[in-house]
Amino acid sequence: MSRREVFLELERLLHMIGSANDAEDHDYTGEAERMRRDSCDAIRALLAAHPFPGEALPDLPREMETERILWWGWSALLDRIDELLRD
Repeated sequence: MSRREVFLELERLLHMIGSANDAEDHDYTGEAERMRRDSCDAIRALLAAHPFPGEALPDLPREMETERILWWGWSALLDRIDELLRD
C-alpha cells in the first residue's frame, strides 16, 4: 500500500467510528460496539504493518490507548489526515 492508500484506509476506519457513534445515538448499541471494535482492531493492524501514520499523527497511539479516539479523537485525526493528504 502506498502512503496515500494507508491514510485513506485510516480515514475510512475513523469514519466508521463516527458512524458507530451515530448508530449508538439511534439505539443500535451492539452494532456500535462491533463497529468500534472492528475499526480499532483494523487501525492497530494498519499501524503494525505501516508505522508512518503513527509518526505523522503523534496523537494517534495515545488516542488509541486512552480510547479517546472513540468519542472525540477520531474527528480531530480526520482533520489532520485531510491536511496530510493535501500536502
